[in-house]
Amino acid sequence: MKKILIAALILSCSAAFAQTTTTVTMKQMKGSDVIKMMPKITDSKIYDRQGNIVDSIKAHDMVRSFDYTLGMGKPEGQTEYKRMIFKVDHNTEGRFDADVKMRLRPQSPKLWEGVTLDLTPLANHADLSKLEGKAVVLLIRTRQYAEMYPRINEVIADNINSNKFEVFAITNLDYAAAKAAQKDAPILNAHHIVDAKDITDFYNVGNQTVVVITNTKHQITYAITAEAAMTPRIMNGLLKAL
Repeated sequence: MKKILIAALILSCSAAFAQTTTTVTMKQMKGSDVIKMMPKITDSKIYDRQGNIVDSIKAHDMVRSFDYTLGMGKPEGQTEYKRMIFKVDHNTEGRFDADVKMRLRPQSPKLWEGVTLDLTPLANHADLSKLEGKAVVLLIRTRQYAEMYPRINEVIADNINSNKFEVFAITNLDYAAAKAAQKDAPILNAHHIVDAKDITDFYNVGNQTVVVITNTKHQITYAITAEAAMTPRIMNGLLKAL
């Protein structure tokens, strides 16, 4: 829950404090420090803005649609912070997305949006002829754990029946470490490639988690490093549009 609330701050790791009408000072803050600043909530129920209780299963489905998000706030007529569900403002969301994508763009120009993805390093691990006419999703895991994969798994499962894309879960971890990572944070419905330093070196991803999505012509439509909160939502929209 807290991860959803402070995603923007964790991603940019900064908060702005206005001092005058013309001067803004930027203060660097750790995500863990921001979490400590959040009010404590003991009520496990979920509320809408009007203070009505929302069934937890219904709330989950609403959030899964990406038209709503969970957060915290004070419902109308209440004085304490509660877990709340909010309608997403997609226009504001889009402006924020553009900024985050620039901040978290992969280092290598090979993985920038608009570029045709070079699939050469996958040739030793997959039959590239089977990717013709299909979109490609690369989930490059170069550290052991990632919290975004459960949501990504949902998105892939919701769209996999279209048979219009293939997912590759790639890691430079050795087999034992990759197996442990898969146990703790599984990536489902994907072709798994382990000990793939040849691929991570080719794309120059360094020690970063990277997500790349292409269209059916293998032109990159989304590419980002780190665990950006917007990734599952944008992935869902791109896969549905294929």
